[in-house]
Amino acid sequence: MASSQQKVLAIHPDDTDTPDLCLVRLDRDTSEVALLRWAALRHRVTPRQRRFVTEAVHTLPRADTDPYRTPFAVVLADIEVHDRVTALEACVGFGILDRLGILRDLAQDPESSVLLRAYYITPEWQGKGIGRTACSARLLHPLIFEIAPEVTEVVLCVDDDNEAGLRTYRAAGFVFTGVRHDGPQGPQQVMSRPVRTGTLPAPCLSEAR
Repeated sequence: MASSQQKVLAIHPDDTDTPDLCLVRLDRDTSEVALLRWAALRHRVTPRQRRFVTEAVHTLPRADTDPYRTPFAVVLADIEVHDRVTALEACVGFGILDRLGILRDLAQDPESSVLLRAYYITPEWQGKGIGRTACSARLLHPLIFEIAPEVTEVVLCVDDDNEAGLRTYRAAGFVFTGVRHDGPQGPQQVMSRPVRTGTLPAPCLSEAR
């Protein structure tokens, strides 16, 4: 699916029922990225989920105009993306890493932090451990290091009544910082995790073809 220049990252999760995943940056000019962007723009979340997250159709165009935001797709690693059908099959989630945004309100050291925002997994792939795995340290930290090697902390905001999000982030090693944020849908809690970077990512499975 991806060339080595794309720096696609892969993980073999501990959960045997969770498929192998890649995080693919969507700010690159390749045919595979173009297909994954097309697929991400067609994601739709459930009405309940829409209370907590904004879909890529709204957030990806904003990221394209902001040099501090890096959008990425969560991709099933064993599917070779070569057309729109396979892109829709492979692209199961989306997120953005923001090196500016509202970090001054969230982090003690905003210049050494990055914000995970607009992150979600598509409804048909929820409940399979993908959300936890895709934002785990083993998968997300190499991507952060590639984008901003000076970063030592990743933070996020989660709504008080977003129980699924709270479970996912806690399982991925995020902890509450004690900071609260007034989000668009109500009070949010700030969570963070130290970033351990500098390790090389494993190659994406499709790169071995």
